Amino acid sequence: MDLIIIKGCLFTGLFIIAGYVDIKTRTIPDWIHVLIILTGLIKINPLESLLGLSIVPLPFFIMACLKENSIGGGDVKLVGACGFFLGVKGGIAGSIIGLVIAVVVEGVYYLIKNKDRSMGFALAPYIGMGYMLVYIVESTML
Repeated sequence: MDLIIIKGCLFTGLFIIAGYVDIKTRTIPDWIHVLIILTGLIKINPLESLLGLSIVPLPFFIMACLKENSIGGGDVKLVGACGFFLGVKGGIAGSIIGLVIAVVVEGVYYLIKNKDRSMGFALAPYIGMGYMLVYIVESTML
């Protein structure tokens, strides 16, 4: 149980940093992706982790390729690292939850502030919330 708590604290800390840096610079440093993957090695399920790394970021990668100025490469790598960390089911669930949070929060923000929707926003804080919620739920079920 102690390793699960340590793993969760490291994951949360890395996402706080990723979210802050993404808000300030609209980039996510590569070392964050690497550290999330290394953190995912704690109590790893190798098959689930490798499948998560390869399957979870696919929709984000496709979107990044199809629509310019939508999802950045840092977001794709971050989602891949989280797929490794959480596995396929957890990665997909965290992505969906995080994207729903992003749409709701940013939609309300744009309505209140009357901002142009074509302006981008930092995605890392929102998907981080989704992934952290999934990790908390999964770790309490163990």
